[in-house]
Amino acid sequence: MKATWKALLATSLLIAPAALATKVPIPVEGASLNVSVQVQTEAMVTENGAPNGTDPAYDIFVRRTRLLVNGDISQNFTYLIQVDNANFGKFGNFGGRAIVQDAWVGWAPLGQTGGTVVYVDAGLLLIPISRHLLNSTTNFITADVHTDEFRFPGNQFPGLRDTGVQLRGWLLDKKIGFRGGLYEGYTPVTQGTTTSCVTATSNNCITPKRNPQVAGFVNFDLIGSEEGGWLYGAYKWAKDPVLSVGFSGVYQSLAIRNTVGTGPTGINNLTDQKLASADVYLNLPQTEAAELVVDAVGYLNGYGDGNANTGKGFFADVGYRFGPVAPYASFSYFQADDCPASFSGTAATACAANIQTANSRNFKAGLNFFFNKNLNHLNLEFQVNHGLSAFGPQAITTGNAGYAPLLAGGGVGGAQNTNLRVSAQKSFLAHWNVIF
Repeated sequence: MKATWKALLATSLLIAPAALATKVPIPVEGASLNVSVQVQTEAMVTENGAPNGTDPAYDIFVRRTRLLVNGDISQNFTYLIQVDNANFGKFGNFGGRAIVQDAWVGWAPLGQTGGTVVYVDAGLLLIPISRHLLNSTTNFITADVHTDEFRFPGNQFPGLRDTGVQLRGWLLDKKIGFRGGLYEGYTPVTQGTTTSCVTATSNNCITPKRNPQVAGFVNFDLIGSEEGGWLYGAYKWAKDPVLSVGFSGVYQSLAIRNTVGTGPTGINNLTDQKLASADVYLNLPQTEAAELVVDAVGYLNGYGDGNANTGKGFFADVGYRFGPVAPYASFSYFQADDCPASFSGTAATACAANIQTANSRNFKAGLNFFFNKNLNHLNLEFQVNHGLSAFGPQAITTGNAGYAPLLAGGGVGGAQNTNLRVSAQKSFLAHWNVIF
C-alpha cells in the first residue's frame, strides 16, 4: 500500500504549463467571444473500496471536462454556455457523456460596470445555495466542492443547476452582492394521474400544485470587496484583505415525500423543501506571496419530521498559501434532528431505524501546488471519511460503480453503509486542474 501511494504521488507530479483562454474575433460590432477548456484529472485510492471490502480501490478518471464559451453581445448583454463531461471513467464507469450544464443570457439595463450593477439572467443557472456553491471549481481551498453538509433529497438537478430567471448584481460600490429568483425546482416528469394529483393519493405525485422553487443569496463585504463577477474564488493573489458574510434560502412547496411521518397536509407524506445557509469568508494577505484563507458555511436542512436529511450541517476550510504552495485542512459535519416525541408505534420504530443513517464526520488535509495560480494547480489530499461521504467506499454504489464494497470483515450491506457506527474509512486524492 505504501509503495502504491509513492508511485501515485510520483505520477501526479508529472505536470505541464497551462495557457490562457482564447479570445475569438467575430464580425459583430460590440460583441465578444471567449473560448476556454477545463480538464480536471483525478487519481484516487480508496481504503476497503474493492468489491471484497478489504482491498483498496484504485481509480483514475476525469472529474470535469469542460468547454466554456462566453462573452458580451453588447454593453448591456452577456452570455455563457458550458458543456461538461463530469466524472468520466470514475469507478470504471464510461457510460456518461457530456451535457449542457450552463446556458444563460444576462441583461444589464444600466451597463455591466460600476459600483452598482443589476442583471436579469435567464436560462440554466446555478442554484444560489451558498457562497461556496457559487465558487469557481478551479479555486477551492480543498480539492473539490463540499456536498455532504447540505441535502437536496430526491433532486434531479444536474450539477446543482436549474432552469430559471433571476436578478443578480452588486450594490454600494461592490459592497453587497446578490442573486436570486424563480426556478423550475423539483418536479418529476413522471407524475400520477390528474385525479391522483388532485387528491394526492399517488406515490408518483410530487409538487401537485406545480409551485416553482424560490431561492436567493446575499453577500456582505465587511472589508474589501469580491463582487463584480459570475463566480467567487478562494485564493486571490492580492494585497488587500477581504472579509464577507453571506446568507441564502431555498424553498419549494410540497417537493419532498417522507417515508416516515407525514407532511403538513397529512396526506401522502408530502412536505416542503427548505434549505438555509450562513457563511463567512476571510482572505488575509501578508504580501502578494502569502495569504490566509478561511471558508466556513453552516446549513439548516428542513425536509419534514423523521427525515434523515433534516438537520444541521457545516464545514470549515483553512488554507495558507506561501508562494506556490498552500497546505490546508478541513472538517465537515452533518447531524440529523431527533425523532419527534409525537411519533409512536410503527412511526417511532421506523424513524429510530432511519434517522441516523445519513450523518457525516469528514476530515481532509492536503497540499495545493500552484503552477499558474488557479489556472494550473495540483491538490494532494488525504481524507478520513466517516458516515455519509462523497469520498471513501461509502460513495461506491451499484448505481455509479456497478458494485458496492462489502463491509470490511464481510458484513452484509457493505462499507457504503453510512451509519456512524461503521468505522471511518481513509482515502487519498490527487487532483490536477488545468484551464486554458
